[in-house]
Amino acid sequence: MSQRSATEADINDGAAVFLLQSEGVNIGAPMSLDIPQYAIHTDGETGEISNVVVIQAEEANGQQVTGAFVVGSNKFMAGLVNEFKLLGKSKPEL
Repeated sequence: MSQRSATEADINDGAAVFLLQSEGVNIGAPMSLDIPQYAIHTDGETGEISNVVVIQAEEANGQQVTGAFVVGSNKFMAGLVNEFKLLGKSKPEL
């Protein structure tokens, strides 16, 4: 998801993780991040660290939300942008 807000079809196709809506209306605006890109997510509550690929970044009402695919799993996740350490488009060396 780049240059536009996600739709329900994007979620059904696995191209997006979330919709930012208010009263059933999409209110999310795309953020200017390189999509896709590698990142490390640190959960603010548990401290759990995950290697991810960011596939979506939108903002609304002062909130910046990022959606990602968790590497090595079939899971998607969403979190606030400040929970992600962005690593760029090149695959990082581990």
